[in-house]
Amino acid sequence: MDNKFKNKKVLIFGLGLNEGGVGSTRFFASLGARVRITDLKNAKVLKPSIDKLKRFPDIEYTLGEHENKDIDWADLIIKNPAVKPNNSYIEYATKIGKRVEMDMGIFLEHVNPSQIIGVTGTKGKSTTTSLIFETLKAGGEDVIVAGNIGKSVLDITKHVSPNSLVALEISSFQLEAFDKHGVSPRWAVITNITPDHLNYYSNMKEYVAAKRIIGKYQTAQDFLFLRKNEPVTTKNHFLKGLKGQIIYFSADDLPKDFHPNLLGQHNRENIAAALSVAKIFKIPQRQALQTMAKFKGVPFRMELIKTWNGVKIINDTTATSPEAGIQAIKTASHIGSGNVVLVCGGMNKGMDYKAFTKVVSKNCKKVFFLEGDATDLIRSYKPGLQVQIFGLYNDLEKLLSDVKAEVKPGDIVLFSPAATSFNLFQNEFDRGRKFNEAVQKVFK
Repeated sequence: MDNKFKNKKVLIFGLGLNEGGVGSTRFFASLGARVRITDLKNAKVLKPSIDKLKRFPDIEYTLGEHENKDIDWADLIIKNPAVKPNNSYIEYATKIGKRVEMDMGIFLEHVNPSQIIGVTGTKGKSTTTSLIFETLKAGGEDVIVAGNIGKSVLDITKHVSPNSLVALEISSFQLEAFDKHGVSPRWAVITNITPDHLNYYSNMKEYVAAKRIIGKYQTAQDFLFLRKNEPVTTKNHFLKGLKGQIIYFSADDLPKDFHPNLLGQHNRENIAAALSVAKIFKIPQRQALQTMAKFKGVPFRMELIKTWNGVKIINDTTATSPEAGIQAIKTASHIGSGNVVLVCGGMNKGMDYKAFTKVVSKNCKKVFFLEGDATDLIRSYKPGLQVQIFGLYNDLEKLLSDVKAEVKPGDIVLFSPAATSFNLFQNEFDRGRKFNEAVQKVFK
């Protein structure tokens, strides 16, 4: 690998503001490749990512636009997972015979799928992946965690030995790389499938097909873990042709006296998924459950940020769909006996919010809205929300100052946007960090 990319011309197509683009750039630059970055965002917006690459002064940039001449120049193009396959520049690259990969595709050339415990699903991927990692590590396995958990998959490639296992979170976009390479993980987990990314996929059927890739290329020696009674993955048309050994999991698998740190029924399902994987690796159930009981969760997933004058403030910024918001609201309502003050809103991904609106009306007492077209859609429904409404806001400090004036001891302030963030923030993690900063300033 050290010489494979030396002096190769590598074009990073979409640097972005998550770690994927930065990790890919760092990977190829460190191996002596000639690296060029192109992104529709300008240098000011991309500054956080560019600053992380200062030790590579020879990197070239085409920012604020894409140009065919960069495609012509490249030997290899690394496509950001969120860039659609029908992007005109990617189509041009394919037409003229350029090699186009995602970082996950390069990862799969250096890490055998027989080493991978892959986790996908609409929600619960990060939590389930982390639970599997912590449990296997405590059980003595040589295991590494990767995926959308704060680093590029290419960052960990050099640490993977032939005997290592990789607990790998895989998005539907990243599964396209598995499809291209015709492989699936030896151990594959699907937490759930609910509507999401319908601004990327043309319909729900296409989205489900993307998720199904995780088991598509498995053999009879492989394992596919599915949630019992999950509406999508247990249907015959989904299962038809899948060859892996199917193992079903359910929250009912957990002992009645098991009380984890993680909140909510959905997290009990995540724990059950991780427990079913631990059993395959012959880790004693008692030991596995002890490890999982201590697990405090992944940042920005129903994370308790602060308790102020009897008011709990929870950050669930990674809820970017109405279904994720519904789960968070039900969990918070159970904890707070219905005293939920919800902060939500943002941009839509082509999804319907009628069910979300009903759950908000039933479980929340006040709602503070961020600006965005998802917010506009929610507020347009008739008869609409049956709660007290505040907003629109484009400033978290102002929003939280108004929240502070309204809350009482025993309330739960739940930041679960149920929408994307791109109108006001760089991404959901930037949104989560800014929310935490605003909480510390306002709730002193």
